Amino acid sequence: MNIVVCIKQVPDVDDIKWTKENNLDRTQMLSKINPYDEWALDYAIKIKKSKSVDNVIITVISMGPNQAEESLRYCLAKGADRAILLSDKFFAASDTLVTAKILSCAIKKFVPDFDLILTGQLAPDGDTAQVPVSLAQLLGLADANHIVDVYKIDKNQTLVAQKIDNTIRMIELQNPCLFSVKKECDKSYVPKIADYIRAQGAAVERYGAVDLELQKEEVGFIGSPTVVYQSYRPVIEKNTIEIKENYSRTIMDFLLKGK
Repeated sequence: MNIVVCIKQVPDVDDIKWTKENNLDRTQMLSKINPYDEWALDYAIKIKKSKSVDNVIITVISMGPNQAEESLRYCLAKGADRAILLSDKFFAASDTLVTAKILSCAIKKFVPDFDLILTGQLAPDGDTAQVPVSLAQLLGLADANHIVDVYKIDKNQTLVAQKIDNTIRMIELQNPCLFSVKKECDKSYVPKIADYIRAQGAAVERYGAVDLELQKEEVGFIGSPTVVYQSYRPVIEKNTIEIKENYSRTIMDFLLKGK
């Protein structure tokens, strides 16, 4: 079975930097693998270790700048078998639709015999949850989101648990299919030193627009129908009232005026 896991390197939300124009300054921020995507990888590893299907090969794919290779090597250390980086200056500023298009082209060309695609539910830097469903549509796959567990899988079918609000539903998908996860896997693997050493020596395949037979007008800012005009920081204002005497009467007056 061939499993593809799509991952994204995202800014560390605890280290956000802003430009004078109130835009995210990604060049000055630390980056890490999107936690939801790491959970997707953990589910793939769980399937591989379950022995429910034979000869599981996990391919991780990421679209991003050169530094995204760090996240891919981390995935190799965790247990992925193959890593693909889609990096090209023409990919910069691609919206969710174009990102899904680039990923779909790469999967069809470099992992054409895939059985299952796993992604994270969303990414904290965008929080749109649009790439997984767009990718499924472009590949003509059945898909399910908000997945919190994988119960059964074989060569032909996948049974997953979907949780929306307080309702859990069991969904059976015909392979090949795609699902996105929003809950951490119970059996995540923590890489050891030997795993990191092995991952550093492994090959990371690199492909650009030419390799995917995409024109520069189809990708990046030019090819994207969505435009983000501005990011902004919310302003939190708090009013403080200092009470020095007649506490109960002052509080009562304040509450009455509030009504």
